[in-house]
This record gives sequence, structure tokens and C-alpha cells, in this order.
Amino acid sequence: MIVRELSMDDVPSIGNIYVEAFEHQPGTLKFYRLEPYVQFCKDAGYAFVAEESGKIDGFILGYEHPDIFNGRIAFIELLAIRPEVQKQGYARQLIERFAEAARAKGIREISVATACYKDAYLIYRHLGFTDSRNDMRTLFKRI
Repeated sequence: MIVRELSMDDVPSIGNIYVEAFEHQPGTLKFYRLEPYVQFCKDAGYAFVAEESGKIDGFILGYEHPDIFNGRIAFIELLAIRPEVQKQGYARQLIERFAEAARAKGIREISVATACYKDAYLIYRHLGFTDSRNDMRTLFKRI
């Protein structure tokens, strides 16, 4: 397995992985603006794919944002692994590459938000993430 920077030519493959990994219907992607989002993460320096024998099996996307305590934090927005190769170290390798990119920019913390009742929560805990256990909730308002 190799982890490399994502290319915009990889967008169809990562779209398919997203649908497979999160059990969405195949037509779901037509509702997403995947290309501009991927370009945003790529421009930020946080877009990587894991591939084996030329086939993309997983990806990670993220960006950095200011933080009042740490200065900046690299945030993992999306990590997905093709279901048939899950539990084979792809997530760990992608997170390590993401962290390496963050460290190279002087960032000392990476974060992710996930539902605590989903498998992803346990996976991130297994990979060394600590639960912040705070009362923060993400709210939004459509305008």
C-alpha cells in the first residue's frame, strides 16, 4: 500500500468509495459538490489517497482552522476506506500521512468530529484519538 497526495483525477474513485463506505445509494453523489470540496482540501495540503496495485482503496480529506488555544488545528473532515479492505491498516496510514502534513506546517493537534454511537468513534479511539468530553455541540442555521 502507498499513500500519496490526491489528484483531481481521483475524484470519481473517492466518490465511489464514499458511497460504498457509508452505504449510500449510488445516485447520492449527484447531490454533493464533491470536486470543489476536494480541491479546497487539496489546496490546503490535506488530501491523500491510499492505493494498492494502482487501485484506490481509501482517502482522507481535511483542512486547518484557527484555534484560540493551539493557534491552528488540522481537522479531518472525511476518512473513508473501501469496505472490503477495512481493518487492514489503511485508516492508520492515511491518518499518519495527514498528521505528518500537519506537523510539517507546525501544527501540533489534529481533530475529528464523529458520532459517538457509530463505529467510527471506536476506530478513532483505537487509533489514538482522545475524547474531548466537553459540552460543545455543533449547531447550524441555513440562511
